[in-house]
Amino acid sequence: MENFIIAFNAVMPLMIYLVVGRFIYKLGWMSLASLQELNQLIFKLLLPINLFMNIYQTDITQAFRLDVLVYAVLMALFVFILFLFIISKIESDPAKQGVMLQGSVRSNFVLFGLPIALSLLNGRDIGMTTILIAVLVPLNNVLSIIALTIYKNGSFNIKELVLSVLKNYMFIATMVGIVVRLIDIRMPVFFADALNGLSGSITPIALLIMGATFNFQAINDSFKQLTFTVVSKLILVPIIGIGGAILLGFSGENLIPLIIFFGGPVAVSSYPMAQNMGGDGDLANQAVVFTTILSLFTLIIFITIAANLGIL
Repeated sequence: MENFIIAFNAVMPLMIYLVVGRFIYKLGWMSLASLQELNQLIFKLLLPINLFMNIYQTDITQAFRLDVLVYAVLMALFVFILFLFIISKIESDPAKQGVMLQGSVRSNFVLFGLPIALSLLNGRDIGMTTILIAVLVPLNNVLSIIALTIYKNGSFNIKELVLSVLKNYMFIATMVGIVVRLIDIRMPVFFADALNGLSGSITPIALLIMGATFNFQAINDSFKQLTFTVVSKLILVPIIGIGGAILLGFSGENLIPLIIFFGGPVAVSSYPMAQNMGGDGDLANQAVVFTTILSLFTLIIFITIAANLGIL
């Protein structure tokens, strides 16, 4: 019951944002044009700031396990390549292919998973959680850029792919954050507070937009693709990623962030990215909404199994 309450408390604020966004649309308080402009703001400003601040505020001097980090990175790359191959065989629409790939492997590690991880750790060392966030969030963003670019025009163009990654706002923010962290540049408190405020606004704004623009009719047009993405993100990927971690003997504060990373819902930021990079925005929206709701139950199952095995 305790695990359910933790997951419930993490999910419900996100659901409330979606419902409020739906009311905003129904009441006509914002036009679709205004919502699209806000989406641009998220993609070009708020997401890069959020990513930069996640790296800037990570304390890599805390408890560090190289084997856990290497496993997480290699498994994330393995899952990406695996689903890249599978999706190219089962879906022909490039706009849907990229969104399906992104949705299958990209987790809402910070905005959804971090509160759950902190609750489960309950005062234990969060060093590996923050280190994994600093490494895996930028990696996921780069992989998402690749996912949304690789299928464009139905072909793979390595030059276009590299240029898209290098010019992407989130990749630039990642590189800047890493450089700032490595040379230990400290921002003035007032400036860091301002960036933290902007960074913290991304979740409510993104979810309000998603709730307002959610297209119920589009579910019928992408039901198979949505089902594949949801099952992949909440069942197949967690079985692969968490199962491998357990077999390698990871436990406690080293296992918990891996459960959240591999078992969490699709990242909220995948929707504005899809919208702005030629992906199927409706499918991306649906993937975030449905995985967020259903992860309330699937995460509890994985957490309960790990708890019963005595490795949490």
